[in-house]
Amino acid sequence: MSIGDTDFGVQVGIGFIGRVVTMLVAFLGAIVLARVLGPDGYGSFYILMATVSVLDNPVTGWANACRKRLTEEGFPAGEAVGSTLLGVLVAAIAVTLGSWLAAPYIAQFTGQPDGWALLSLLFLGMVTYVGTLEILKASAQFGMSQWMIAGRDVVRVLAQGALVLAGLGVVGMVGGMVIANLLAAPVVIYLLGIRPEFPSRETVRSVSRFARSSIPNGFFSTAQNRMDTLLLAFLATPGIVGNYEVALRLTTPAMFVAGVAGSGLMGRISNRRSKQQDVENDIQNNLSYVSIIALPLFVGALTVGTPVIVTLFSNQYSGAGAFVAGLALFHLFRSQKTVLGSTLDGFDRPDLNLRISGLVFGLNLLLGVALFFAIGPIGVVVATIISEAVGYVTTAYLVRSLVPSLTLIPQPVIHQAVSGLVMGTVVYTARELLPLRWWGYVIFVVALGGGTYFATLLVISEPFRGTVRAITRDAGLI
Repeated sequence: MSIGDTDFGVQVGIGFIGRVVTMLVAFLGAIVLARVLGPDGYGSFYILMATVSVLDNPVTGWANACRKRLTEEGFPAGEAVGSTLLGVLVAAIAVTLGSWLAAPYIAQFTGQPDGWALLSLLFLGMVTYVGTLEILKASAQFGMSQWMIAGRDVVRVLAQGALVLAGLGVVGMVGGMVIANLLAAPVVIYLLGIRPEFPSRETVRSVSRFARSSIPNGFFSTAQNRMDTLLLAFLATPGIVGNYEVALRLTTPAMFVAGVAGSGLMGRISNRRSKQQDVENDIQNNLSYVSIIALPLFVGALTVGTPVIVTLFSNQYSGAGAFVAGLALFHLFRSQKTVLGSTLDGFDRPDLNLRISGLVFGLNLLLGVALFFAIGPIGVVVATIISEAVGYVTTAYLVRSLVPSLTLIPQPVIHQAVSGLVMGTVVYTARELLPLRWWGYVIFVVALGGGTYFATLLVISEPFRGTVRAITRDAGLI
């Protein structure tokens, strides 16, 4: 069965549950590790991670091109997987040599004397894991990719926890990540059920045509994703980076549905278009529910963001509260933009995504530096919100030019916004009545908000009730 024929809703549901498990594991791990390392150590590790996130884009972009070709009828699957592994090998060698040559600069930037070795090892683990995971997203079981992430995070948290508690600090964080990534990659290849083959010249040329846009697009996109961390690393201190990363962890659930749906949508559109089948309903359905978590999370961040941060991560991260609402709003725009960007890739137009990413990156960089000096570290987040909003509007315009009858803000999104307002009113009232200095009250208010949101949505939204019934029926639960 190809990705174009699989039950998309069931796969998104499988992936969403996997995302929830991943979040719980990663979040609990982040709480423990952030408390042990403190803002400076935690920030130093994520400076390394942000650097790797930028450097691994040639591999991610190459793997994305392999994934695109794999979804097309008649393309040699074994050579697509082999092309991915070949890209991983070449990039790992290049980055290791480059890091060794730039060792003094890397040590100064990261604050770690052996920063070049840590960066090289971290890069090797990440590209091996991420490259193979990209291919899994092209299969009919793309929802299982989120369970692979969950399994990887269980190993990562256990390994990092053991090494950090053993006194290895940032080195332990890197070691735990590398161990988890290298163990996960072979499992991903096994799940694919495709034997890797050395690619032919024609296969490499075909992949390269898509990669010409997907690689630089990945650079711009990831640089924009990690722009805040990199700018704060250059302009501020590791402690502020640590506060920012804690706030980012708290708002990550906003992308649960978008991450799963976006990973499968490009392949589904590509496969169905190669068979001359309609794709508008797939795009419309994804736009309708991709922000179902992002909307209430933004409202919650506005009302109780700081008390939740302090309760979970301790008072040493109280400065993170300033970043929470802004990052939640950024993720709200990003959730919708993810679906639209996957649509452009599915239409074989990565060049359009490249232009958008270049625009967003340049705007984010200029505004980030200017607003940092104007209003402080929060200005970096404000710049990210503005640039992401511009990216969303531009992407939406281009997608509408390809699918003119598409509704960009469908009725289910309006229902979700109304439910979010009701939730915000209830949570704000509860916050005024209860002293949120005790963790029990904080958990109660968060649970009350979530319950209010979904209860309201069930009452006012017939499309949501129908979607819930359809997914549970297709999954065999009713």
